[in-house]
Amino acid sequence: MGLLGVEELETSSIYIHNEGAGETECWYAIKDIRGNGINLVSDHMKIHLKDTWVGSKMLAFQHSKKKQTSILMQGQHRKDWINYCAQHSRVLQGYYGDEIPERTYHLVKFSHGFIGVASPGDISNECWNLLQRATSAFSLAYTRFNDLKLAEAQAVQAHLDLIQIQTEKKRAEDTLIELRATQAQLIQKEKLASLGELTAGIAHEIQNPLNFVNNFSELSVDLAQELNEELDKEPIDKVFVKELMGDLTQNQQKINLHGKRASSIVKGMLEHSRQSTGERELTDINQLADEYLRLSYHGLRAKDSSFNCDYALIGARDLPKIEVVPQEIGRVLLNLINNAFYAVNARRAQNAADVNYSPKVVVSTQVIDNQVVIQVKDNGIGMSKEVQAKIFQPFFTTKPTGEGTGLGLSLAYDIVTKGHGGTIELESVEGEGTKFRVGLPIKQQ
Repeated sequence: MGLLGVEELETSSIYIHNEGAGETECWYAIKDIRGNGINLVSDHMKIHLKDTWVGSKMLAFQHSKKKQTSILMQGQHRKDWINYCAQHSRVLQGYYGDEIPERTYHLVKFSHGFIGVASPGDISNECWNLLQRATSAFSLAYTRFNDLKLAEAQAVQAHLDLIQIQTEKKRAEDTLIELRATQAQLIQKEKLASLGELTAGIAHEIQNPLNFVNNFSELSVDLAQELNEELDKEPIDKVFVKELMGDLTQNQQKINLHGKRASSIVKGMLEHSRQSTGERELTDINQLADEYLRLSYHGLRAKDSSFNCDYALIGARDLPKIEVVPQEIGRVLLNLINNAFYAVNARRAQNAADVNYSPKVVVSTQVIDNQVVIQVKDNGIGMSKEVQAKIFQPFFTTKPTGEGTGLGLSLAYDIVTKGHGGTIELESVEGEGTKFRVGLPIKQQ
């Protein structure tokens, strides 16, 4: 029985051609003609079709539009082909002996190569049909095989990609943790920097109540001496003693009042420097604005005795207290007010010869559309459109190196919008001045 069940078919071969590599893989089976009891011999080899006349004919067929062809292999061409294949397949070495018979190769093409059978001559239509059906079946199986290989490769790659994604995810998470830690450090640094700017103003503010405490303490000592002297007299003037006791009581009340004032200033300083708990409190915005306006001004005056500026708080009457984190809103106010004083001082420095320029910073409050609106207005240097577009970006600053971190307005924006659900807006005209408006909801959602 011959190959594919047909007696005259001696050889059956499958050729898979790799156009890119110029290489062809061949799987073949040969009917044993040596009479040694073996029905078939088979092998696999890799060859270059262009190296022989027969192979070139096969390659031309692969590139043609023909679906099937026959190649007559005879004479030297047949010998060259067998000897070339024998160099790549041990099974063929010495297989035919000295006599290599002529044969005709019958080939049917499919998408990746062709299937061929060799016979002593032409084959019948029935053999051609059988070869075509075998080629179609193999083409379908080979396509499915390639699909499975591709799917397997994709699955392997997907697994590798997943590992890479997990690795990158872990790296991103670690980086995010580092960034958050760095952000926390930068925020704390900004808080301490603003506290440093407040130090001189705090000292000035504390000095006032301490002066009152000292003065009233000295008066109380004098009153106590007079009281002792009066108690040694006979008879005692009770009316005068009551007057002295009343004065002493008033002095003690004033000492207590100004002592509490100094204590509140120190408390405010500590609240400003420590990490915020994030707890909201009912807060008098007028009082908060007044405190930071004075602290900012006196702090700048202590750093630069030549600095002078008119400033005022125009607080709305009956302004409702609102729930905010006071130390955070205090930082917002401090940053805006410091910037306003910086702007007017810069304009004064740029226009030192302008005797008509009078620097002024005004902080005002009002209720608009269920919001407490705080406006910080100055008649300083103003800002260009380009600067206004970047002013809330982290690390952006117009101040010289060493005079600003570039985080103040960025933090202020986050505190107001993200922390309190409010708004912060800017209006500025270069060379004329700037207005910042902070809107805080009267009722937090």
